Amino acid sequence: MRTSLSSRTGVVVLLACSVGFVGGVLVSHSTPSSLAGAYQAPAGHGAVPASAKAPIQEIMHCPLAFAGVHLLKDLPEFPQIAYHFCKPVNEDLNQCVLYDGTGPDARLIGVEYLVSDAVYQKMPAEEKLYWHDHKYEVDAGLLKSLTQSGEEEKKTMAVVRTLWGKVYHTWATGKSYPVGPPKLFWSVTGEEPFVLDPKVVLPIELEERRAKRGE
Repeated sequence: MRTSLSSRTGVVVLLACSVGFVGGVLVSHSTPSSLAGAYQAPAGHGAVPASAKAPIQEIMHCPLAFAGVHLLKDLPEFPQIAYHFCKPVNEDLNQCVLYDGTGPDARLIGVEYLVSDAVYQKMPAEEKLYWHDHKYEVDAGLLKSLTQSGEEEKKTMAVVRTLWGKVYHTWATGKSYPVGPPKLFWSVTGEEPFVLDPKVVLPIELEERRAKRGE
């Protein structure tokens, strides 16, 4: 079962990489461009070797990317929209950087790790308390690909549905800068207390999906 799931996940990630940002379905803002050139060292410092490349560049060139909404674990009535940009670490693990938008002024608000069900099932009980599933979110249309549409998106979301996430928002409160410690966030499960308030305003594509499903 592990081999089948892992292989399938890898295939979907490759699909996301192949389409890149061309013809993608965008949510709310313009898609971020690739990093423009190598870092220019200040005067007096040696130039950065041509081989040096920040890991974020690979994410931006080859994204498994989607928009979603997280709920603060301790206070589920507090939601936060998160735009995920992910890359595979190996066949059982993806790591995602989270932003509050997709434009050039988007704020980095956290990180999420996605693991296969095979990895999750082997975790000790105390560790599982930090991981949420994505079943309800996918079924309710609360996750939306930023790079795919149609059948490609369905295939990607079908795999995301099987994954478990551990998400911390480093910017959960504060306007000018992050205030306080990182906070553990959770998925919308459709069961109390992790239910999305109907009054919460979502990006237009997520609102449309929620309306279609009567959320």
